[in-house]
Amino acid sequence: MTPTLAADTVQVRRVLAAPVARVWRVWTDPALAIRWSWGSQYDTVSIDLDCRPGGAWRQEIRDRKTGERWFFDGVFERVERERLLVHTFHFRSDRGTDEPPSLVWIEFTARGDRTELVITHSRLEEQHRAGTVQGWEDIAGVVERLAGEE
Repeated sequence: MTPTLAADTVQVRRVLAAPVARVWRVWTDPALAIRWSWGSQYDTVSIDLDCRPGGAWRQEIRDRKTGERWFFDGVFERVERERLLVHTFHFRSDRGTDEPPSLVWIEFTARGDRTELVITHSRLEEQHRAGTVQGWEDIAGVVERLAGEE
């Protein structure tokens, strides 16, 4: 199921200490997603999630240190409950920084009472790959903490 790892692709793989149903809920329920969205360094200003094929998502975040606002949006291409989300990913900044659209695969695999989470982000420009890995790793940690509270 995981896409091929091409040169323009990064992947984060982590086993979370929470069952897959909880991790899925934290990821897809807007009321919970607003609490983790984009990790520990940012505040989520708004989030819209329509987790169905063809459904759109949009998030606005604010950097706690600089106040800069970033906007992320895309469309869900595949949704398999408690297994897979595939969506486009477009980034824009309030300062005119814009990146070309990319593609994200998020796989959820039950491992007993734990969840293996694999995030594969492709179509990335080289200068954004390291930061993208850091961001997804931070997000995985916050999602794990929230899923443990559920």
